[in-house]
Amino acid sequence: MGERWHKHLKDSVGKMCGENGSKWKEYLPLLKFADQISTKQTTGYSPFQIQCGQRAVKPIYIETKTYLAIEWHKLSPKGDLLKARATQLSGKEEMRKRAEKKLRKSREDSIKYWDKRLAHKIRKSIEPVEIVLVYNRTLESQLGMLFRNRFTGPYWVLKQISNGLYELENPYGTRLAKIFAASQIKSFYPRGDPEESRSGEENEELE
Repeated sequence: MGERWHKHLKDSVGKMCGENGSKWKEYLPLLKFADQISTKQTTGYSPFQIQCGQRAVKPIYIETKTYLAIEWHKLSPKGDLLKARATQLSGKEEMRKRAEKKLRKSREDSIKYWDKRLAHKIRKSIEPVEIVLVYNRTLESQLGMLFRNRFTGPYWVLKQISNGLYELENPYGTRLAKIFAASQIKSFYPRGDPEESRSGEENEELE
């Protein structure tokens, strides 16, 4: 979601700057504020509303009478001012709950959509003691690594933890400090008995 937002922000800056790229510093704060006061499809509210409990007061709200604005100049006693402010903020918590509920539903719908779309790619979980290879993502950004083997290993699966992540160990039984996503690993099928191969490597290490 963050990467998509940065792409939209970058495109908007480019459109506002035109050929004069030096003005990006002038337009960037305006675009960021415009994003903060724009209603999001996932929550039904703008980030500004969720944070402050009300819509942002734009110049048109001040120049033109509107039900969204409180006529502060007509509130003289301090009690009236406090009451008006309290009324203004009273709906913030309820608004946040509605936004949270809608955001949760939006994420659930997104999960269902991608599960359905990628159903042909979803596989069963890899069981402990199975042998796997790990995809080395660092090679993607390195020049001259086009023909280099991008998988390292083999490693043994220790267990699957939350969110589909896996803990692995090397052939000598040492647990790897890093955990790996399911998309980074694939099953490895060695020749011969994998346990014999593993015990042989351990014996060589001991010698």
